[in-house]
Amino acid sequence: MNQVAKKKLLTAEDWQEGALNVIAHQGVSKVAIEPLAKELGVTKGSFYWHFSNREDLVKQALNRWREKDKELINEKILPVKNPKERLLAWFKLSAEPIQTHLIYSTLLADRSDNIISKILKEVTLERLSYLQDSYLQMGYDTAQAKSQSLMAYSVYVGFLHMSKTLYGSLPDSRDAEEYAQYVAKQLIP
Repeated sequence: MNQVAKKKLLTAEDWQEGALNVIAHQGVSKVAIEPLAKELGVTKGSFYWHFSNREDLVKQALNRWREKDKELINEKILPVKNPKERLLAWFKLSAEPIQTHLIYSTLLADRSDNIISKILKEVTLERLSYLQDSYLQMGYDTAQAKSQSLMAYSVYVGFLHMSKTLYGSLPDSRDAEEYAQYVAKQLIP
C-alpha cells in the first residue's frame, strides 16, 4: 500500500493510539497535534477530520484507554471464578510491562487536570471494587475487604511509581514477576 493510500485510511482510533503512546511515555502535556501528525505520517489537517481540538483528542484517547483497560480486566481477571486465584491473576497482571500500567502511572502525575482526575477516580474505584469483591468472596467482612483492597491497590500504585522512577518504565523481567508473586503471598492469605 502506498503512502497516499495509507494516509487516507488513518482513523480516529489511530490518532487516539498515537496520543496514548505519547501519554504513556511522556505525559498528557506532551500530546501535540503537529508532532503526532508527523509521527503518524499525515498532515495536521487529517486531525481535524476526527477531532475538534487537542482536548477532544485527549478526552477520546483516555476514554479509549479506559475501555481497553476494562476489556483487559474482563478478559484476564473477572472470568476467574476462585477469588484467591482471581487475586493472584490481578497481581500477575499488575507486574506485566503493558501500556495500560504506564498510562495509569503517568496520569497520576497529571491528576490536577479535571478530565484526568475524573477518569482516574472512576478507574481506581472500579479496580478497588473488583479487589474488594474478591476479598469479600474469600470470607472477609466488608471493613476488612475494603482495607485489604486499599492496601493491595496501594502496593500496585507504588510499584508503578517506583518502576518509572527507577527504570523510566516498567521492568520487563523475571524480577517483576517474582515481585508480583511475593506481593501476592503477602496480600492473599
